Amino acid sequence: MNTQKFGGPWTEQKLDALENYLSAYLTIFTRNPRAAKFRRHYVDALAGSGLRSVRNTTTTPLDLGDAGEAFEFMDGSARKVLSMDKDFHKYWFVEKDSGHAASLQQMINEDFPDRSARCKIVEGDANEFLLEWTDQLGPMDRSVVFLDPYGMSVQWATIEKLAGTQKVDLWMLFPASSVIRMLPRQGPPDEAWSRRLTELFGDESWRDEFYQEERQEDLFGEHTAVNRKVTEDTVSNYLLRRLKMIFSGVVDKPLILRNSRQSPLFMLVFAAGNPVGAKTAISIAGNIIRNA
Repeated sequence: MNTQKFGGPWTEQKLDALENYLSAYLTIFTRNPRAAKFRRHYVDALAGSGLRSVRNTTTTPLDLGDAGEAFEFMDGSARKVLSMDKDFHKYWFVEKDSGHAASLQQMINEDFPDRSARCKIVEGDANEFLLEWTDQLGPMDRSVVFLDPYGMSVQWATIEKLAGTQKVDLWMLFPASSVIRMLPRQGPPDEAWSRRLTELFGDESWRDEFYQEERQEDLFGEHTAVNRKVTEDTVSNYLLRRLKMIFSGVVDKPLILRNSRQSPLFMLVFAAGNPVGAKTAISIAGNIIRNA
């Protein structure tokens, strides 16, 4: 079975937050008579292979073996969700890599045979799938969508379509460090990177958000320079404002996921689509993020 080598403590933070929310979500949608009438969907839009391996930093050189490295295998998001006591009516796992998709299917068949009929592995692009899948949702459908993208692969048009259904609660891992790296100190970025940022944020308002014109004087006289004005908070506040424009509710603070040097890598954000359930969803997710 294929495994993916990635992660660290920040990955566990992300998965724990998701698992805690899903537990509360399923409790409501199975115990509340009115909520129990809805058909529950879970979508892992970039699902991976279902199993991940991380470097084991506690081993000694004698433990390392032929490869010179030691890894411990840990549950990915798909396995964690399928291991929960309460369940969804339908699980959708989207994975572009054919090897990872095959491993995920094998894992489900072998380890969760009682839920395999409810699981659908979709081999393809997450944006394309979600744009089509949202059109299939009916009045009695409700969903939690987990977007855990590789780099900056998620497009704003996809997020906007999810919000427009008013049937989706969204957990999204946002690549904050990638955004900051794409923004040169004297900008804006080149055409290709600018286009990608526009796809990510939905329009070109990021230009005014992350850059400002300043009058400067040097040996050649006074001139106008366009300088970057971006921080972790700048990116976070801008993203949350954008989400609040299209979702019924958004948790005011993201969960900042940091590497071992405490540099920010990702922001885990939560948005609720359904106006009726948004207040409860935001309360639950906000509490999870604050205590993560």
